[in-house]
Amino acid sequence: MRARKVYMTAGERQTHLAGKAAAAGMGFCAGAAIAYLFDPARGRSRRAKSRDKAAHARHELRDSLGVLRRDLANRSRGSAAAVRYRVAGRSVDDRVLYERVRAELGRHVSYPHAVEVHVQDRVVRLDGDVLATEDERTRRALRHIPGVKGVEAHWTPYDDAAQSPRLQGAGRRREPVPELLQQQWSPTTRFLAGTAAAGMMALPGGLPRPVAWAVRGAGALLAARAATNLPLRRLTGLKAGRHAVDITEGISIDAPAATVWSLVSDYSAFPRFMPDVLEVRRSADGRTSHWTISGPAGTPIRFDATEIRREEGREIAWQSAEGELIAHTGSLCLDEQPDGRTRVQVRLAYNPVAGAAGHAVARLLGANPARKLRQDLMRLRSYAESRRQPAGSR
Repeated sequence: MRARKVYMTAGERQTHLAGKAAAAGMGFCAGAAIAYLFDPARGRSRRAKSRDKAAHARHELRDSLGVLRRDLANRSRGSAAAVRYRVAGRSVDDRVLYERVRAELGRHVSYPHAVEVHVQDRVVRLDGDVLATEDERTRRALRHIPGVKGVEAHWTPYDDAAQSPRLQGAGRRREPVPELLQQQWSPTTRFLAGTAAAGMMALPGGLPRPVAWAVRGAGALLAARAATNLPLRRLTGLKAGRHAVDITEGISIDAPAATVWSLVSDYSAFPRFMPDVLEVRRSADGRTSHWTISGPAGTPIRFDATEIRREEGREIAWQSAEGELIAHTGSLCLDEQPDGRTRVQVRLAYNPVAGAAGHAVARLLGANPARKLRQDLMRLRSYAESRRQPAGSR
């Protein structure tokens, strides 16, 4: 009996090949993981570290779920209270209504101390001075307060605060910021945003391809925003200046502060104990320095840095020149301890290519700036302690 041939369409063939490639990739990853964890020389320590990381991840997940549960409960109670406030809050006396009006004024008026509030039979009378740009908006907001029958504005609007003695000092009005535009999202907002992002990325293929790509890309960006809790400008590096990623490391060195200062204040000595620093040249003014460091795959990276603050024996602060590929700023502080040791604290803020997302990719590829800084500080400690002076020589 002749075997029957099975013909596949181009789409089925592509799907079949993609499945085989995915299976091969999963097999390769599984084999690499087994070889990594069961290596005869270092497998035991790697398995122990993996168990510790898994336990730490479980604790972090448990704590995060607890925070999310409490935040959801608090916000639910707050929403219920807001509904009660809108529905049942109309039957109040003038004293309570006065407090509500004063509280609302602080959100819409820059100089609430210049406004006098009087409430009679739930009718609000406003006297005093106010900026003309805040007049109509404030009256409209006060009319929406539950229990207010009417608003009589007898105050005097001014185009400029300098025109009235009562409109002096720094204005304190704070514009309400929508939840999604805040720098830090609450646990509930992150959870809801992550859920929405998962739905956007799992959209069926019924949409036109460009629209589907746009929606899924937006979902991926929203998921990254919810996972990292970083503003988009820091996540992408766009308009983040020098503050997309912040790193702080410290170390104690068994050497006097004078010895450590002589090393960290002279940049030209850095290549002696920092393998990634290839060359440092200082300009004639002493404030600008030209650096050459080893980048990814050993590629030399050159940039200029300028000192912005120096306190002899204690602190140095610097920042990269304008227009550098990787904008950064940092400071190094020395604090001599009572036992003669010196505490070295380094703070770095930098904006890599693609912002915090680029920083995360670099970490996955092994180029972790925080780990490199920690290793450089350990080398500085070894170098300084080997050059430490006898106690009587200071």
